[in-house]
Amino acid sequence: MFIDRARIYIKAGNGGKGCESFYYKRGMRYRRRDGGNGGIGGNVIMRADPNVHTLLDFRYRQHFKAESGKHGGSNLKNGSNGEDRIILVPPGTIIRDEENGLLIRDLNSENEQVIAVKGGAAGKGNYRGRPATEGGQGQEKIISLELKLIADVGLIGYPNAGKSSFVNTVSEAKSKVANFPFTTICPVLGVVKSSQSHKRFVVADIPGIIKDAHKGKGLGLEFLRHIERTKLLLFLIDMSAAEGRQPVDDYLNLINEIESYDMQLMKRPRVLVANKMDLPASKENLKDFKAQIKEKIYRSSCISGEGIQKITEALFKKLNEAHRWENV
Repeated sequence: MFIDRARIYIKAGNGGKGCESFYYKRGMRYRRRDGGNGGIGGNVIMRADPNVHTLLDFRYRQHFKAESGKHGGSNLKNGSNGEDRIILVPPGTIIRDEENGLLIRDLNSENEQVIAVKGGAAGKGNYRGRPATEGGQGQEKIISLELKLIADVGLIGYPNAGKSSFVNTVSEAKSKVANFPFTTICPVLGVVKSSQSHKRFVVADIPGIIKDAHKGKGLGLEFLRHIERTKLLLFLIDMSAAEGRQPVDDYLNLINEIESYDMQLMKRPRVLVANKMDLPASKENLKDFKAQIKEKIYRSSCISGEGIQKITEALFKKLNEAHRWENV
């Protein structure tokens, strides 16, 4: 199950109390203050861990607390600091304060971290000649987590256009394939490796986008926001028109949905693929498509393997030109 939103309560540790203590032994004229300081409360730290892929764990655990600092003791004994509480989230997680909506941090790099709430200050002991003080209260808040996938290539197309089959063909992903719309109901990541080098890229199978997706139709907004982190857009068009739509209309509608959601996305490099070229009607439809769409068009068939190698080479080339490689 892929969970990309969560809401949790976090509480930092309280500071330990300072100790109010006096040392006295026979022969001393005055008692000596010897109360130690308390410990600092632990922080709650959010960390992006590459081994965490969804926010599923936060569906079942929604309360997190750091350890409080220990109280100071007599004979100038200071209390130990409370341990920090580290919460692991996937890279690409946006953290906001639920109360005011302010951004706390966008954790878009592996092992990046942020202190979401700070522990309370340590209470002061009376050894400095002043009365002992209480420890400070640790911060607490409700935060919202939103995951936007980080991938090199975002695969965009209508439901049942063959996106899952394409990802399964070019990578080792196991996206579900079936002959009905919305088989994929959550994004799937696949890693495509070059046969000639150690380079690779990550492709995201974005669930099917339909007309008026930018208005929220068909969970469109939930799907479209995952495209924001991709570096290159791959439009996959069902050239067989098996669903009763015209391929040209599909492509123009997809572009309109992307532009309506975020105009800047269309400034990114893109690749256009005519899919399902093994089906009889596809060749004739491709002629009409080329007459109206004056772009470089790649042919593909996940059944016969037609064009798959050329497409992956084109994706490697475009990403290479952008100098955005991730070495294995």
